[in-house]
Parts: sequence; structure tokens; C-alpha cells
Amino acid sequence: MGEADEHEQALMRDQGKTDWRNFVISRGRELKPGGILITVNGSAVKGCTSAMYLDKGLHHLGSFVSDMARDGVITQDEFIATNLPLHHIRTEGDFEEPFTSEIPEVAELGLELVSMKSMKNYLKHPLYDNVWKDDAEKMEYSKRIVAMVYPWMHHVLHGGLSESRTEAEKEVIIEQYFKRVQEYAFAYSEHKPYISVTEVVIQKRPK
Repeated sequence: MGEADEHEQALMRDQGKTDWRNFVISRGRELKPGGILITVNGSAVKGCTSAMYLDKGLHHLGSFVSDMARDGVITQDEFIATNLPLHHIRTEGDFEEPFTSEIPEVAELGLELVSMKSMKNYLKHPLYDNVWKDDAEKMEYSKRIVAMVYPWMHHVLHGGLSESRTEAEKEVIIEQYFKRVQEYAFAYSEHKPYISVTEVVIQKRPK
């Protein structure tokens, strides 16, 4: 999303709006009267538009995939296929929208927005607080950054690579991606990682 033009970003925001509406309605059908749903979503908060696992934020993780496409490591089709279908920069207004737009299903289900709170959470580890790191600490820091991203980004990359590639080829490419991430994190090890989230509490009115 960070590399999309204004038109493409508008389409993504529209899809994100539809997805959030559908999520609220679907969960509302599942809730018992009087039931409460609490969600914690990656989001934009004041002064921040992305989770900042590393310097320049979550969007920057995609730039390494772009670089690999330009370097001929992956094809353009594979680059497109590795797009992550996730709208992670919703604002409080976006989360509130289903309850302020007079959507019939929301009203019929008796869904109400109880509260909403945005938070910026710095990840806790003594190493993150150490600005002046030596090379050993920078290496440990960069490995921890990769460890935060690896569990979900591996799946995204693997799913985007061509089925014509062998599993061994795919793993070599994926490891090259994370090597690039680690090298970048090593070079910018003064960054203190954090995530930005919004807690949304929804209730279904008792009968």
C-alpha cells in the first residue's frame, strides 16, 4: 500500500471500509444479546500511520520485495502476488464509521460502539532502549526485528512465489528477503520498535 498511487490507495481504503463493515455485521450476528466484542487492530494513531517494527515502518518491508523484483530475484508477477491483503492504517473515524452511517444491519442487530482507544505500544526489551549499540548488540537487535516479522511475512512471501519454483528455491528467495531486512535493521539499530493499535469495544443491546 505504501507504494500505491493515490487512486490505488483510495480503492484500498474503500475496500477496507467494506471489510470492516462486514466484519462488524458478521460478528454482530454471532453475538448473543448483551454480548460484548473487543477487538485490537493495527491502525494509525496520532503522529503515526504504520507499525514501526523497523525504521520507516511497516510500509518499508514492502520495499525489499520491490528491490528483489528490480534485481531480477523474483518476477513482476510474483511481486504483485506478494501483496498483503490488509488495510492496517485505519483511523478512529474508520472504526467508528459503521455506527455513524445509519447502516440498517447494524441498527437491526442492536450493535453499539461502547468505547474506542488508540495506543502506541513500544516493544519491551532492554536492547531496544540502548541507542549506542556495539556490533554484537546491533546483530542481536537485527535478529530480533526479523523474528518479529518472520512468522507472518514468510507466509505472505511463500504464497506469492510461483508454483513452478521448487520448495528449495522458494526458501532461498525468502531467506534472501529476510537477510535484506536484517541488514537494514542492523544499519538502523537506533530505532526503537513499536506497534500502533486501536481497541474497539462493541456491544449487542440486551433484548
